Amino acid sequence: MAGLLGIVVPLALAAAISPTTLAVELLTLSRKTDALARAWAVAAGSALALAGFAALALILAESTGGAHSPSEAGAIVKLAAAALLLALGAHTLRAPPRAPKPERISAHPLRGALLLGIALMLTNFSSVVLFFPAMHAIGISDAGLAAQVVAFVLLYAITLVPAYGPPLLVALLGPRADPLLQRLNRFFTTHHKAIGAGLCFAFGVLLAVAGLKALL
Repeated sequence: MAGLLGIVVPLALAAAISPTTLAVELLTLSRKTDALARAWAVAAGSALALAGFAALALILAESTGGAHSPSEAGAIVKLAAAALLLALGAHTLRAPPRAPKPERISAHPLRGALLLGIALMLTNFSSVVLFFPAMHAIGISDAGLAAQVVAFVLLYAITLVPAYGPPLLVALLGPRADPLLQRLNRFFTTHHKAIGAGLCFAFGVLLAVAGLKALL
């Protein structure tokens, strides 16, 4: 189990660093009506989309032989993820800042929040690219079902922290959570490019090295 968690947990922690998701949740919590319910709906949408990615990764792992997969299969997944992360890191540094969009009034705010959460995760490329090889590693692991379940629960829960963390803090602490959440939002808003690109480059190199070692 230790070996599997040593692969999964670092990738999960990196995938959990999502300034965009955090900013959207804080904006949702600032709404005047049903703010907390809408924030939970955003989190639920993100969780649904992430479950879909988990299923895709497990299908891929099973198609390559599951626990009996050749080492080359895992290496190819790592190298593909590394290439995507390096490209995404370069894009993050070059991309111009996006102007904030005005809030749209919806007749069904909870459904809209759920769909927003799904869209957030579907377009959260850095988190997905880090989540996918971790999920694939779980699928091809021979550590046993218990270890795979523990690794999956940790990966899933950690990756979703930016989605469910803010509404959970508000539910537990009420207005006392606001200063902490605002400080986090300011920090990630100010440094989101450096953080995002740095994570992409660092884990891109690590995954590339791991993939090449498995092939050679």
